Amino acid sequence: MVLAVTETIQDVHNDFALSLEMAKEGGQKVVGCLCSYSPTELILAAGAIPVGLCGSTQEPITKAEEILSPDQCPKVKATYGRAVAGTCPIFPLADCVIAETTCDGRKKMYELLEREVPMSIMDLPQKPETPAALNHWIEEVRQTKSFLEQQLGVTITDDDLRSAIVMGNKRRKLITDLYYCRIHNPGPINGLEFINTMSKLQYYTDFDQHIATLEKFYSELQQLIEEKHYAHSADQPRILWTGLGNSLGCSKVLELVEECGGVVVCQEGCGGLTRSEDQIVLGENEDPIVAIAKRYLRVTCACMTPNSQRFDDLERLCREFKIDGVIDLAWQFCQPFEIESYRVKELVKDKLGLPFLHVVTDYSQSDTEQLRIRVEGFMERIATRKKYADRRL
Repeated sequence: MVLAVTETIQDVHNDFALSLEMAKEGGQKVVGCLCSYSPTELILAAGAIPVGLCGSTQEPITKAEEILSPDQCPKVKATYGRAVAGTCPIFPLADCVIAETTCDGRKKMYELLEREVPMSIMDLPQKPETPAALNHWIEEVRQTKSFLEQQLGVTITDDDLRSAIVMGNKRRKLITDLYYCRIHNPGPINGLEFINTMSKLQYYTDFDQHIATLEKFYSELQQLIEEKHYAHSADQPRILWTGLGNSLGCSKVLELVEECGGVVVCQEGCGGLTRSEDQIVLGENEDPIVAIAKRYLRVTCACMTPNSQRFDDLERLCREFKIDGVIDLAWQFCQPFEIESYRVKELVKDKLGLPFLHVVTDYSQSDTEQLRIRVEGFMERIATRKKYADRRL
């Protein structure tokens, strides 16, 4: 299951595109998603295949900067670049796309992106704790359901939605279980290997086969734990990675951490554990659209204000996974995560007393050696803290 860093992106996309083309030839439709707020149950209920389309490599950015300002976050530029550069084998296969107004950069980029493919741009309320936010989001989910019906030529019934909820919950439960395999110390897999494998497994055309693959991966990790075949030692610093992620930009940071003797055992944030923990709870007589809306409004992106749930999750995960230090990752020009990092630091350093490193980077490799020096210093702080803790014992 091990993947090299370079294999997590283009090679995986190329292989997946072939499977996707075959599925489309068999009559299936494809719907692109651009964020954790995309209600994939609507797509499954429509009998279509959900596909993540966010840009995660450096190459498309050059093309994007012919139109977009360079002073945009790499995620915005790479996503747009994938659509217009013709280098992404997956994007042209999408029949339509679901997007959300998470930040200004993304929502303005969508005005250009929708020239390339039909899009439903969901207006995401950003004060999630208010009753008005939920009511508004319920209507956005309903409108997206209507958009999919129109674009795909289908009718999505309540029974379809209930079946899709069961499917989505099953998938999230498995992914959550996989993340929690790393709670063991020592663990069965290193952080970079785990993230690379999960990056590959997020793509699927056959849902049942996808579930079977996730189950197999989980069984393999459990077997390694039972047989005490560990990927790292029990005394290696246990790192939690929070903020943005799932790209070559984050892979280089993970690689540096593990080259410097640490092991990333937990991911909170985009593409991480907290994006899979919450299930859709459907009451006996509840409208499935309402249940779906409730679940997706609980996603803890920094675009939300206040983003209280993120800090509750961070504190819980630091304790559950017995974390020794926290790395907070933000992309250049990502204002929401950059500003929220101050509160993350307050929680990690002041309340939990853990070493903290805030990293601002992009998808290029130009800052790798500079980051190496910072990561080495971070690991030294962890070692010093553990040494004095041992002395007190």
